[in-house]
Amino acid sequence: MTLLEQIEKQLSALSPEKQNEVLDFIAFLQQRARISQKRHSLKKHAAFGSWKNRKVDAVKYQQDLRAEWKM
Repeated sequence: MTLLEQIEKQLSALSPEKQNEVLDFIAFLQQRARISQKRHSLKKHAAFGSWKNRKVDAVKYQQDLRAEWKM
């Protein structure tokens, strides 16, 4: 029995109200997947990896900047 067949069997045993809840949950999962994909799309931004080919230690650079604000 395939996964889809198992889901259909379990779903058909539920009341119509519970079947609607399952449908709502599927919509929630799809929305969450779309949000997750948008987060990963930042890797395609032109600024992503902009420090990669520089001969500067990015962490030290950040620490130096923060040190300027300490008194």
